[in-house]
Amino acid sequence: MVRIRVFTIRTVIAMVSALAVFFAFGGQAVSAEVPPTVRVGIVTPNAGSQYRNATAVVFSVKGGYKVVDLSAIPGEDVIGTPVEGDSWQVYYLPSGLQIYQNGTPLKITSGPVVVRETVHDSANRVSLDSYTNGGPGASIGKAYRGNMEFRSNGSSVTVVNELPMDEYLYGVVPREMSNSWPLEALKAQTIAARTYTVTNYSKRAVEGFNMLDTPSDQAYGGFGYEGANATSAVQETSGKILVYNGQPISAVYHSTSGGHTEDNENVWGTTPVNYLRGKPDSYSTNYGMANWTFTTTIDDVKNKLEQSGSQIGPISNFQLEKYSSGRVKTIIITDINGNTISKSGSEFGKLFNPKFYTYVNNTSFMSNFFDINTDQVTPPSYYVLNGRAEKVQVPGLSLYGISDDGSIQALNGQGAEFYVLGAAGSSSFGKAASGNISFIGHGWGHGVGMSQWGAYEMAIQGKSCTEILQFYYTGVEISG
Repeated sequence: MVRIRVFTIRTVIAMVSALAVFFAFGGQAVSAEVPPTVRVGIVTPNAGSQYRNATAVVFSVKGGYKVVDLSAIPGEDVIGTPVEGDSWQVYYLPSGLQIYQNGTPLKITSGPVVVRETVHDSANRVSLDSYTNGGPGASIGKAYRGNMEFRSNGSSVTVVNELPMDEYLYGVVPREMSNSWPLEALKAQTIAARTYTVTNYSKRAVEGFNMLDTPSDQAYGGFGYEGANATSAVQETSGKILVYNGQPISAVYHSTSGGHTEDNENVWGTTPVNYLRGKPDSYSTNYGMANWTFTTTIDDVKNKLEQSGSQIGPISNFQLEKYSSGRVKTIIITDINGNTISKSGSEFGKLFNPKFYTYVNNTSFMSNFFDINTDQVTPPSYYVLNGRAEKVQVPGLSLYGISDDGSIQALNGQGAEFYVLGAAGSSSFGKAASGNISFIGHGWGHGVGMSQWGAYEMAIQGKSCTEILQFYYTGVEISG
């Protein structure tokens, strides 16, 4: 029986050291205390960033701020005091950064430069208005609480938002889960997101921040994405995280399991983790991408395989090897000559929907949790040589022969070819499939940990955030 232990953390650390041990699945010790602030990479050279490789960034402020040069010796140098309506620009130079105010150059510095609150206030905002990366300017148009740091990374400008943990979560929870959802679901999402942040706090320390603002870590939209319900969920769970044997867990989550969550090792090849065990999930069978159907042609499958670098002839057969959850571990495609291609279920699905994210709807290939509707495959036609060409429609994918005594025998039922003997001698014909093929699937996301739509259904049924988290993370406790 899982026991939930709740207590109040009265002390917090100022910052988890960059040397702190973290590893999502290795079980190493990670501090169970919640850091007071988070540094979020907004504009970075990381491939996981939405905004990358900025040669210039335009920002403005609302509220009380000062622009500070942190490279000054012996102390800090105040470059200027921005006011609402000002437009400030930060340009990348090989020597560092050049700062402009309303088009007037103010300073060249090695940086970093910080737009810092004079006093922390909920009304303060730094708006990242636009950026350029060698081409025409691109809009960002997002406002953020807290401070904003600009630094040179050697080839472009990195922009980092530093703010209190809970204010960071104000901008995460309604990006990861709809603000209109039940409060208990939002609270479960909040605790999972806070735990993920704590566990992975030093993950990107070498890059100068803790989290990216995209699903590479957690989606974070800043002030403009906040919602009253999500903010209440954050405030009501402040300081709470999930622990297993006293250590913060890797609180991974996904959109919907489609009816069965997954073991972590089946997704990432990592050591099995006790609290990330797959299980039947009846709460995730009705909403979102719980069920989807992708229909295409056999020829399209062949083309996609060839575009990915695989060589294959006309396809005759598909075979699915599955995990106990029902997700496809391996799909084996056989052509009429007996040649086979093997791909993981995810690799195969992403041939039709890259990252399972390019197309987000119930008629796209959304996960590796699928079956094949073979009823959609058109039976092939064969020509029998007996002195003249006679077309024979074969029912299903089997060919039958009749002997002199009238008995019927399936011909070559297990192989990829059948043989007939006619006036021209022995000829072979491949059983090439044709027509449409449908992949009947379930779920969206990796399937490990909490299903967000499952949490929604549990909350609708009156379950608490504790019961939701207990269900999706085996044997955990709530600390905080």
